Amino acid sequence: MPELQSSEAKETDRLSSILAGYLIPKDLARALGVSERTIARWHHFREGPPRVVIGRKVFYRLESVSAWIASCERPEPRAGHARRARLRAVDPSRIPIPMQRNHVGTLSGPSGSHN
Repeated sequence: MPELQSSEAKETDRLSSILAGYLIPKDLARALGVSERTIARWHHFREGPPRVVIGRKVFYRLESVSAWIASCERPEPRAGHARRARLRAVDPSRIPIPMQRNHVGTLSGPSGSHN
């Protein structure tokens, strides 16, 4: 039996060394102080760190998480300067077009005149 336990321990050590630079969503959420649902939401909206999917397992590479955190860094606004509103691009198909009234009484022609 000791030989069996030592071979299982070696196998576990070997597997853990393969995934040494990766986090599972639960560990990432704990490290960032957010819920696992937030991690899933970030993925859904393509906002979070890149991830690796192997079968049904999801992993986050530590270097990618660090790079993503660095990319989220924004400079603080300087004191005494008001923050300017950022203009966003507007999709032309989303701009409402005012409807014009159809003035039936102002039509001219054979069907419009009742003399």
